[in-house]
Amino acid sequence: MYRRLLLLGDSQTQNGKWISKLNETFVRQLDTTNRGLSGYNTAWTMDALQSILPNVPMYHFDMATVWFGCNDAVIPGHPQHVPLEQFKCNLERIVCRLAAEGIQPGNILVLTPPTLNEEMLDVKYGPERIRLNTVTGQYAQCVLRVAEERGCQACDLFGMFSKAVEGGAQPFTDGLHLNEQGEEIVYGVVEEFVAARLDRKWAIPDWKELHGAT
Repeated sequence: MYRRLLLLGDSQTQNGKWISKLNETFVRQLDTTNRGLSGYNTAWTMDALQSILPNVPMYHFDMATVWFGCNDAVIPGHPQHVPLEQFKCNLERIVCRLAAEGIQPGNILVLTPPTLNEEMLDVKYGPERIRLNTVTGQYAQCVLRVAEERGCQACDLFGMFSKAVEGGAQPFTDGLHLNEQGEEIVYGVVEEFVAARLDRKWAIPDWKELHGAT
């Protein structure tokens, strides 16, 4: 039987090349449903959940990734900004809604926003920064708290990307969105999460098994 993975997030999910690689790795085992919404924060995603999770049995999911914070953490006054406490509440509501849909908390992977390259952001968007590492780090810690309190799996991408950058990696295209190096980091995390929940057998047998071919 095919297992089903729901992918919730913003542009890092909507445009994530790591998802294509995930599909290749788990071909004939896993169906992925990409519901990344570019530019969205947790508040707007809450409003969209009814469309994402219709009350239809065929839309049951076994696992989910929840990856927000990049947009919520922009400076106050920007349309995408969500205050930290409201962000925490929204994230909790999203996780609880997934659990209400039948996804066990242990099968929900909550990812923090990655660190930023502020210098690259200045080059692309100008010196008036709307995103700061110090602020994004606070939202990352909030994500980890929600995961712990709700019994979900957690991944500290903020910490992982910080270490990668300190080690000489440059995982961004523009200081926020990911290049191939960054995509590979995310893929590795989600691949490990999914692999631990699959038996590695194809949902439908190989034709050779059907006909005894070798």
